[in-house]
Amino acid sequence: MRQGRVKFYIAFAATVIVLALLQRLFRFRIPALPEPVARAAVDRQSPPQSDETLPDTSATVVEEDVQSLNDTTLCDSAAVVQPSSPRRARIDRSCSRVHDYGRCFPDIQDVQIAAAEANGITPVETQEDIASLVRSHRLVHIGGSPFYVVDNLTHSLPYLVPRAQDLLTQIGMNFLDSLASKGVQQPYLPLVTSVLRTREQVSGLQTGNKNATTNSCHCYGTTLDIAYHRFVPLDGQFVREAVRRDDDELKFILAEVLYDLRQEGRCYVKYERKQACFHLTVR
Repeated sequence: MRQGRVKFYIAFAATVIVLALLQRLFRFRIPALPEPVARAAVDRQSPPQSDETLPDTSATVVEEDVQSLNDTTLCDSAAVVQPSSPRRARIDRSCSRVHDYGRCFPDIQDVQIAAAEANGITPVETQEDIASLVRSHRLVHIGGSPFYVVDNLTHSLPYLVPRAQDLLTQIGMNFLDSLASKGVQQPYLPLVTSVLRTREQVSGLQTGNKNATTNSCHCYGTTLDIAYHRFVPLDGQFVREAVRRDDDELKFILAEVLYDLRQEGRCYVKYERKQACFHLTVR
């Protein structure tokens, strides 16, 4: 009996020693948690406090998060949704040769009619007579250009002799180039308000306008009117309707373009106050 107890104690001691050795060999140390995480874990294990002693921080956290979100939204909207408005050009006119519109563009009817007769077609009676001139390339349709826009014409037709169309295209190109060089961020296109007139249309104008002349330069396909208070803004959809600009900046830039072409001998130009346009004839 006594020997049995001894064997039991020896076996028990051996088992304890083996288990201690196994625990020492295969035990893994748990890495220490960061202090905030450890504190949170301890708090979760702690019994909850009563509503009277527990500080309510949820409102503060929500308010801070909302304010942070608002600040981010405002910054994003300022950068993306609200682009800066086009900067208005500040033009130094002291160095410009265009000092007075009337004096710089004095080419009256007598001067322009001579150039029209020399470079244009024989005036036609009705619109039906224009078709043959287009087929023979003596007249060209001037719609659909990327450098200018033709207005909704009521007393004229969108046709010019090729030489006049080339001049009009050059005016539009030079105008866009001048806008860019002078720092005008929003590009605009010039607006053509009057082009070729038939004898029939001239007679209709004389009925309501005593100043309309029978032998109009517009009858020769060499003459056109460009508005100086209405321009067409160029945007992502190509063009919109013409807008009125009374700030005189675009008018002045257009005048400089016409002045240079007039000085080069490309055209005659008359400044029209009542019609609010530059009336010009190709040379």
